[in-house]
Amino acid sequence: MENSVQSFFKLSETIACSVCRQNIVLYEPAKSEYVVCPSCFSYLHIFTRAETRLNRKLEKPKNAPVLKLGSTTNIHGVDLKVIAYLEKKEAETIYCWREYILTSHDKGYVTLAEFNGHWNFIAGEDFLPDYKQPTSYGVSVDYKEVEYKLFNRYSPKVTAMLGEVDWNVVNEKVKATEYIAPPFMVVKEVINKSQNLTNYYIGEYLSKDEIATAFNLDKSSLPEQIGIGANQPSKAYDRWMSSLKITGIAIVAVLLLHLLFGAVKPEKELINDDFLITYDAKAGADAFKSFITPSFVIEDESSNIEFDIASGVDNNWLETTIVLVNEADNRTWEVSKGIEYYHGVEDGESWSEGSTRESVLLSDIPKGKYHLNVYPSSGDIYRNNLYIRATTNVSMIRNTLITILLLCIFPAICWYLMRNYEKRRWNNSDFSPFVNGD
Repeated sequence: MENSVQSFFKLSETIACSVCRQNIVLYEPAKSEYVVCPSCFSYLHIFTRAETRLNRKLEKPKNAPVLKLGSTTNIHGVDLKVIAYLEKKEAETIYCWREYILTSHDKGYVTLAEFNGHWNFIAGEDFLPDYKQPTSYGVSVDYKEVEYKLFNRYSPKVTAMLGEVDWNVVNEKVKATEYIAPPFMVVKEVINKSQNLTNYYIGEYLSKDEIATAFNLDKSSLPEQIGIGANQPSKAYDRWMSSLKITGIAIVAVLLLHLLFGAVKPEKELINDDFLITYDAKAGADAFKSFITPSFVIEDESSNIEFDIASGVDNNWLETTIVLVNEADNRTWEVSKGIEYYHGVEDGESWSEGSTRESVLLSDIPKGKYHLNVYPSSGDIYRNNLYIRATTNVSMIRNTLITILLLCIFPAICWYLMRNYEKRRWNNSDFSPFVNGD
């Protein structure tokens, strides 16, 4: 890759360090105004190829650059050359990171920033063809109709450097603010606050694989990733969004099937009557005489039957056993259901519990001619009526709702994992939306 893009850049030159007299390689001479001697780490101001002056002394870099100075690459279709390596720290903290300055043939500088093994490709207005000035709203900015949330504010300080740049990068005073909308971020820099010079840059998260491929490196040679990057894309978020889409489609399909079954097998009323019941003193306490309902026909091969029973019990109960009898082969299906309703006044407050109506369901009833044998009993020997309504092909909305709830379990799990991932991301920020452990 280097050979294919080297022709876009001028050949390197050397100058002598004015402090230790060692040769310094200039990787992009036309863009060299400040340079660091790799021997004595003097930060030099270049006036001519023969004259450099000491600006200040810098510390020796704590780490060797993993991206070689002078190496070339192509990112987003643009040929780039690495011309500087900087080690920075946040003022009055222990947070340190590394930045590589890359130059293009005609689009200016870009930065590859690495913190805890997480990489960001950061470019400004000159590099981005569709750049639009972000709109600031204090705790967020809007860039291309996307909201970027405030993640960090800091004052960066250069502690070590190798290579060259065309501006006084070491001595400039910067107030930086980062806003994130993974995998992108907006970086706001206020340079030399008294002059109120504000620049915006757009950062894009790059994976270790992308960096290794771009520079033809072994991925194991890159810094190990620690934690979650500020704008690292979340696979948990992608999985949650996919689960929402898939679950939404599944729920629509379930509802359509429910409506289709209702249209193909509409409900049909088999019995709807109020039956007279009589207390049977000979049969023992609470027993009432049994009775048989008129016959009815189930026409579908397999159906359900729902029985609604009701009676005007008052501070009492009624229970009935219903036996469904197939008149052709005497096969039977039996269900029992009770109703009870109590009410009163206690400590001046009225109360009530129970109901005078209940329902019970039988499933998988074959076609045929049927009647009901009904065996009622009640604590009220004067109870004289029992309402029964039998309906076949009842719409199973309950089953449909249960199915929908089960379908929602997977996206709920995905949401929890996504939220946990975001909480871990925002643990690195003083502006976390997750307050008090929420």
